[in-house]
Amino acid sequence: MKVAIAEDNQQELDQLIHCFKQYESDHQENIEIFHFDTGIKLLEHFNQGFDIVYLDVQMPGISGMDTAEQIRKQDSEILIVFVTNYVQYAIDGYRVNASDFLLKPVSYFSFSEHFKKIEQQLKRREDSVMVNTSDGMVKIQLDDLYYVESQAHKITFHLENPNHSTIEITDSMKNMEELLLPYDFYRCNNSFIVNLKYVMGVSGNTVKVGNYKLPISRPRKKGFMSALTDYLGMGLI
Repeated sequence: MKVAIAEDNQQELDQLIHCFKQYESDHQENIEIFHFDTGIKLLEHFNQGFDIVYLDVQMPGISGMDTAEQIRKQDSEILIVFVTNYVQYAIDGYRVNASDFLLKPVSYFSFSEHFKKIEQQLKRREDSVMVNTSDGMVKIQLDDLYYVESQAHKITFHLENPNHSTIEITDSMKNMEELLLPYDFYRCNNSFIVNLKYVMGVSGNTVKVGNYKLPISRPRKKGFMSALTDYLGMGLI
């Protein structure tokens, strides 16, 4: 596993690296760490195949949030984690699809709980479901699925790929909800099931999923926000 860290404070960097080394020892992991003291330097070396990027929010030259936005222009899949003193930055992480947030000073306990979630996210990239289309059985990688839409008895899978393609099947929304129940999806109204990974923001009764804006029904709003909060790990340790 290759991890990049952008952190300009040496003491806080040393503590974060210590957490990585301790976790590596405790769990028999192999973690390769690359350190940069500015976001600009990280961006200059971004083509090294990193799996995860840890960003200090406040850095000289370019902020961690701005660095994350530049990273997203190059890579929509890489996991981004913000390391910050301020919980309120977690809200800004919506727009860059941040995977998690670590509060400074980082303790090993909080890091260990956090990194278990990160490993689960990496593993989830392999999750898929099989659906029966008019052309036969098709595998859908759940990591590529923005949302599921229902119209009459037609189900449409909206996928995240260069062509933003769709797959259509004949089935019920109830069956789709049961199919996706073990994964990080939530039914926000009668017509849509969304991938919580791609939620970029919520405004009133509208959720932005990628570049799409979808309605949230009033009866499902509380449950949806609870599921989203759990997914984002907003209850920072």
